[in-house]
Amino acid sequence: MKILVTGGTGMLGNAIIRLYHKKHALRFLGRNLKIAASLEENYNASAYLGDLSDKEMLRQACHGVNAIIHCAALSSPWGSYDDFYQANVLGTQNLLDAALKEDVKTFIHISTTSVYFDESDRWAIKESDPVANPFCNDYAKTKYQAEQLVQSTPTDLKSIILRPRGIFGPNDRAIVPRIMKAIRGNTLLMPSSRNPILDLTYVDNVADAAILACENAKNIESGSILNISNDEPKPVLDILHSLFQQSSHHQGSNTRVNIKGLPYSWLLPILTANEWIRTKLPSRPEPKITRYSAGLFHYHQTLDISRAKELLGYKPHVSIEEGIQRYVIWSKNQTV
Repeated sequence: MKILVTGGTGMLGNAIIRLYHKKHALRFLGRNLKIAASLEENYNASAYLGDLSDKEMLRQACHGVNAIIHCAALSSPWGSYDDFYQANVLGTQNLLDAALKEDVKTFIHISTTSVYFDESDRWAIKESDPVANPFCNDYAKTKYQAEQLVQSTPTDLKSIILRPRGIFGPNDRAIVPRIMKAIRGNTLLMPSSRNPILDLTYVDNVADAAILACENAKNIESGSILNISNDEPKPVLDILHSLFQQSSHHQGSNTRVNIKGLPYSWLLPILTANEWIRTKLPSRPEPKITRYSAGLFHYHQTLDISRAKELLGYKPHVSIEEGIQRYVIWSKNQTV
């Protein structure tokens, strides 16, 4: 199968190419020249350098492919609505237009479980459960708007939407680096005194789900939404302790990171006021912690992934613990 992967130089796109370059003929869209050159050299994947605003380049990238896995997105807990809309909504529309013009048959859209987050505990969320109203941030809002575009596409282009939860692994520039950066003097201040149960997903498992969606698309109703996770909910403190212990071990250090929880009830108004002030500043500087990020460490959120198991035959093969170990080893090698 000939597959175009957008966001190929990002974490998920990189994993798809690394894992499946021998099974499928892969090409990718990306912006990082160094990573793109490495992917071309090591995995024989064809690069298209640019972004989703270049309509002519998108048509060239889509020409002759059977399927698209759309990983590219502006993903951040902070930013302007216009930037998110340009990247996540208009970019997706441009890609859909190119896919239709080039007669692509399958479109796998990587969305997010942030569309569910409504500052409440939510257990075993199903795809049919309501999304948040209002959305927690403009990232979630525009990702949902992009989902609606995908679902409204003519059925000549079979579309499947995946909602993975908390992707982490090699090339992660968001979740784990932000946590490690927040450590001060061997202490991590948690924006909550709770120990919520969370789902995460190792990046290779999401890559598997995306390829399975391509391979099984003909048997799935167009516009279907599928939750993706590691299917092993864990208390957030267990996840953090494992991360810190493995980091210390692989660095040859006995340093212990102490985790101290702060009362969420009094943090929330402070975070809310801080965000409001920053939106009024010309540069809109990102807060050290957003209200959304704090909420992720306070509220339980787990997924029901039974539909992905049934329709895709999806089964996570890399555990959270092994995934953390792989990430730590990768991270150590980046600093050598």
